[in-house]
Amino acid sequence: MDAFKAYAFGTAGYCSVQALPLLLTPKLIVSMLAKDARPITDLEAYLSRSLALALLAFALLVILLTGAIPLTGGIEENVKGTNGDGLSKDPYAYPTLLVTTGYHALTAFYLYTQVTGRWTFGLGAGLIFSSILFCLGVWVTVFGSEKGRISKTTGADKRTSNFPFGNTESAKSKKKESKEDKKDEAKSERKRKSVARTSSWR
Repeated sequence: MDAFKAYAFGTAGYCSVQALPLLLTPKLIVSMLAKDARPITDLEAYLSRSLALALLAFALLVILLTGAIPLTGGIEENVKGTNGDGLSKDPYAYPTLLVTTGYHALTAFYLYTQVTGRWTFGLGAGLIFSSILFCLGVWVTVFGSEKGRISKTTGADKRTSNFPFGNTESAKSKKKESKEDKKDEAKSERKRKSVARTSSWR
C-alpha cells in the first residue's frame, strides 16, 4: 500500500473512530463532558448523532474521492488506477488530499489550544492523531508523487529538480550532454566547411 492510500484510509478510520461513540452512545459522551450529572437533552442527542453521521459521510467521501477503492467495473481500468507519478488518476484525489490535510491542521490547532489550558486523555489523543495525519498529508502532498521518478537500478533521480532541492548530479549529466552535442555540431560544421573548400578547388 502506498502512502497516498495509507493516508486516505487513516483519515477515514480516524473520522469513523470519532463518529461511532457519538452515534451509539451520545448520553455517555455528554455526561463525560458535562460538569454536573444531568440527563441529556434532545438537542444534545440530535447534534451528537448529526455530527457522527457527518463524520461517517466525510470518511466515506475521502475513500471514494481519492480513488482508494476503484469504482470502475472493468478489470483493465482497475489495473491502471495510478499514473506515472504514483498518485491516483482520479481528478478529485489531489483536491481531497488538500482539503483533508487542512481539516487535520485546523483540528490539531484547535486541540492544541484546548490542551494548553487543561490536559485530558481525549484531547491529547485527538491532538496526536490529528497531528500525525496532518504530517502524513503534507508528506504525501510534497513527496507522494516521487515514485515514478527514481531509477530502479541505480536509485538516482531521473530528472533535474528545481528550487529548493537542486539535483546537482542530474544537472551535471544534462550539462555534459549539452557540451557533447555542441562539440558534435562544431565537428559537423567543420566537416561541411572542409568539404565546401575541397569542392571549390576543383
